[in-house]
Amino acid sequence: MDIKKLVPDADGKIKDLAKFSVETIAHLVNTYGPRPCGEEGETKAQLDLLETLKGFADDAKREEYKVHPEAFMAFVPLAGTCLIGATASSLGSAFLGKKGLNAITAGLVGSALSMVVGEFVFYKEMLDPFFKEKTSGNVWAIRKASGETKKRIIVSGHTDSAPEWVYTYKLGSKGVVIVAGYAVAGLVATIGATIASLVKPDLAKKLALAELAFLPAYGLLYKFTDNKNYVPGASDDLSGSLVATSVMKFLKDNDIRFEDTDVITLLTGGEEAGLRGAKAFFKAHPEFVNDDVDTAYIGFDTVRDMDFMEIYTGDMSGVVKNDKQVAQLLVNAAKDCGLDVPTGSIPLGSTDAAAASQAGVKASCFVAMDPAPARYYHTRLDTVDNLCEDTIEKGINIALNAVATYADKGLPTV
Repeated sequence: MDIKKLVPDADGKIKDLAKFSVETIAHLVNTYGPRPCGEEGETKAQLDLLETLKGFADDAKREEYKVHPEAFMAFVPLAGTCLIGATASSLGSAFLGKKGLNAITAGLVGSALSMVVGEFVFYKEMLDPFFKEKTSGNVWAIRKASGETKKRIIVSGHTDSAPEWVYTYKLGSKGVVIVAGYAVAGLVATIGATIASLVKPDLAKKLALAELAFLPAYGLLYKFTDNKNYVPGASDDLSGSLVATSVMKFLKDNDIRFEDTDVITLLTGGEEAGLRGAKAFFKAHPEFVNDDVDTAYIGFDTVRDMDFMEIYTGDMSGVVKNDKQVAQLLVNAAKDCGLDVPTGSIPLGSTDAAAASQAGVKASCFVAMDPAPARYYHTRLDTVDNLCEDTIEKGINIALNAVATYADKGLPTV
């Protein structure tokens, strides 16, 4: 449904909301700075947004949860350590003839792979018990239906920001690809040398020596992220948080209350710590899965690059399937705005929509970011000055059209 059917002068009001969003993001960044999960900046920014939402919603609250934020990206240097050890044991096996070292090599390679797959591919909390526990939170607000609630729609963004990705900042969009590719090539060489040591000792020695060329790659992994330097996170993802907040403001300002549909704004913490906030939220609210109220989730993450808009049907590096109906809801909402936005799968990484999908909630996510990745992604360049107000305006328009259509007709048939 085109939101202009409910509010004839919606275009001007949405433009004002985009300006409100940019001004609010500037206030949050300039007042609280970077927002590491579980730290003061994240908490204060969430409490600020909570007070804003209280002016628009029937009810708004912040719910705390426990988290080990340093655990998620720790797999990178830990995998590097395992591969350095694997290289040493592989050399020992090849040149000293100690076949027993192959078992050590295999164990170290297996440990590195399990951390990469478990933490980054599947976002499992494998390393959490080994890191300090902190307290983060999720802010959520609800505008209730005027009658009996039969449907609900959650519009979401995340409020925390990431530690800087050093090689993206220093080398540009291909920095991560270069360093990761270098390390993966070394992993393949180590596996090859281990196999060769069992069947062709002479070849094993050559491959083992070749492994030495990859030791610098493993060293580079120790500086993959700078945990002392968290980024401003203006686009990623205060832009999405303000899209979600603007939906609630628009409904309040225009006295819109749907007959049978609750509208919820959800601002999560800890997305950059491995989707921990979204996971905690849906764990704390099983009713969103188990009650008789149909529930849809639409996430907005990094609403910045107009030419790279996409709606995710595949999430968490493609291993989680988002809901096709919710994705189509967003596609149709974009068409109502005159935009032809494609669907696709996030190549690497994840969004909070994956956590919602895993919890059993029908979910999809709208993203507008160069997947190369963009130079500002997880770097100090993700500033207020780098925001794109026009793209945020489009995001708000899409979100409002999706909410209005869902309230009117539910999810589309696909």
